[in-house]
Amino acid sequence: MGELLYETTAITDYLNTVLASNKFSPSTPLLQARMRQIMAIIDSYLYSPVIMSIVLQRLIVPTQGGETAEDKVKDAVAPAQTALLAIESLTDGSPYLLGSEMSIADFYLMSIFIYLQQTPEFDVITAQTPKLRTWWDEVSKLPSVKKVSA
Repeated sequence: MGELLYETTAITDYLNTVLASNKFSPSTPLLQARMRQIMAIIDSYLYSPVIMSIVLQRLIVPTQGGETAEDKVKDAVAPAQTALLAIESLTDGSPYLLGSEMSIADFYLMSIFIYLQQTPEFDVITAQTPKLRTWWDEVSKLPSVKKVSA
């Protein structure tokens, strides 16, 4: 019988170690810490307002016959902006969040942006994060991201 493993951080770390020989973990301790810092910001401050409020209300509720709760969407914009500003301050965004090598932090944020960019709030939420907008413009062209986004 296999082992049960849950929680995104644990799963991604395990897969990166076992399947990718730590390819998606930066080589320096500082960049490793920055990667974990970005991942923690996403988990603690970005995921809920974006996915559980904006994306759920804009993309899921209407497909289930419901009406978007505009107040929930509106209340989620400022916290999402704050989280992205924090990430913006930690990234160099050229071409990936932590420089020339893709990391798990990129995968974390890609998954959020894939959905967020389908909402009208995307432009407002990312208006003050030019490095993240440039990062998204580039990574969204990757064949793997295009495939997942389709």
